Amino acid sequence: MDQRYWNATALVVFIVLCALSTVLISRYGSDVTDLEFFDLAVLGLGTLRLIHLLTYDKIFEFVRAYVIEGQRARQKKALSGWRQFVYEFLECIWCTGMWSGVFAVTIYLLGSWGRIAVIVLAVAGLGSLLQVISKAIADSAR
Repeated sequence: MDQRYWNATALVVFIVLCALSTVLISRYGSDVTDLEFFDLAVLGLGTLRLIHLLTYDKIFEFVRAYVIEGQRARQKKALSGWRQFVYEFLECIWCTGMWSGVFAVTIYLLGSWGRIAVIVLAVAGLGSLLQVISKAIADSAR
């Protein structure tokens, strides 16, 4: 029952975030209908990199460690409450992807600084993707 509360809360927050994003973009940003294939590719790669940053990268490990219960030697996933919710959110690439997508689209459409941030994420995402592909090719050649 506790997790239903946190899931419902997350859904409400997500809907509010989407509404806020829509208001910000319509007031201060560029038109969504002006997006072209290049923009969608950049947004996709930027979101891919943001998802990876939140769910796997060491730089964000301190947040994941904060929501794990116990001491270093006996760490375990929280079994209830907000810590379990945040841990499961950060562990799920699909959940993180939805929120990351809203964030990336919003900052991309709000101006040049947001575009630069998403382009940097996209370049890093493309580099990561190429690294994974080259490693898979190398491993299959063995």
